[in-house]
Amino acid sequence: MPRWQPVIGLEVHVQLATRSKAFSGAPAGFGAPPNSQCDPVVLALPGCLPVFNAEALALALRLGLACGARIRPESRFARKHYFYPDLPKGYQISQYDEPLCEGGAIEVEVGGKTRAVRLRRIHLEEDAGKNLHRPGGAISQVDLNRAGVPLIEVVSEPDLFSADEAAEYMRVLRQLCRWLDISSGDMEKGQLRCDANVSLRPAGSSELGTRAELKNINSFKFVHHAIEHEIARQTRILDQGGGVVQETRLWDAVAGQSH
Repeated sequence: MPRWQPVIGLEVHVQLATRSKAFSGAPAGFGAPPNSQCDPVVLALPGCLPVFNAEALALALRLGLACGARIRPESRFARKHYFYPDLPKGYQISQYDEPLCEGGAIEVEVGGKTRAVRLRRIHLEEDAGKNLHRPGGAISQVDLNRAGVPLIEVVSEPDLFSADEAAEYMRVLRQLCRWLDISSGDMEKGQLRCDANVSLRPAGSSELGTRAELKNINSFKFVHHAIEHEIARQTRILDQGGGVVQETRLWDAVAGQSH
């Protein structure tokens, strides 16, 4: 019997299939020339006022209802402050203490067994732009076409216990989003990506261990590989008598490791 049990929770970002952005009329398509899908609101020019995209709300509610979530009669947006070139305002409009949807579940089948993975919340937010780093180059570039694109973040409870379950959960969620016609879920276009929270606990224990977060994973294969790698990394640390440090790590798909 294994000494350690993995415990995994996923935060999946899904781009909503709207024609315009979350708080402006700028187009939200894919593949346009860099910085061609911006307007004064996206660029955070002084005096510009955002107007919320009602279609984004309708699509988010569609997923919440399909998952059996509780819909809040009142929901609130908040500012998530960070300073990075891909975020012209200096903050991201998101939801924190009053998300649109709470609870619900998504059923997954692994190894011939079906069970429900509980959801903690589904909330609305806007995407950031994209930083472009040329290998070995002296400069970086910024493409703001993606800035302001409407997203939902689907946050699961720590109800997944293997890389197989996590990858299957992602597949089921994408299939559901496509069936509901709220997103095409094209991972190669960045329309579905996830952060994985991974921890280990002694087998048979109900207490959660110290977690590490793996950021911005954009394929089912990478989700599986990244989680298996993180489980093995934490197992080595614990087997040697060490302690896992709570941290955020990036998955390097080329090197096949996190850092």
